[in-house]
Amino acid sequence: MTTIHDYISSPGEILFEEFLEPLGISQYRLAKAIGKPQSAISDIVHGRRAITAEMAWLLGKALGTTPQFWLNLEMDYRLKLIDESHMPQVTALAL
Repeated sequence: MTTIHDYISSPGEILFEEFLEPLGISQYRLAKAIGKPQSAISDIVHGRRAITAEMAWLLGKALGTTPQFWLNLEMDYRLKLIDESHMPQVTALAL
């Protein structure tokens, strides 16, 4: 059975597959460059930690991207994970 998760790459997967691996940068080296523990990078890569605004800024500086790039990846990922069938019924307000 195919699930939505088969089609969504987490920001951590993108960090690893599109940046660290091709550039030959270890998680440890990235962590040292941004002054964070290696476990923080590992947690992001393995989907156990979200990318915060601070981390987005640090990743942007270290990898030559913008903080918005990382925050947009995180936001898009989180929105795609929402299971609408478990959300409450909401009636649009007339403005």
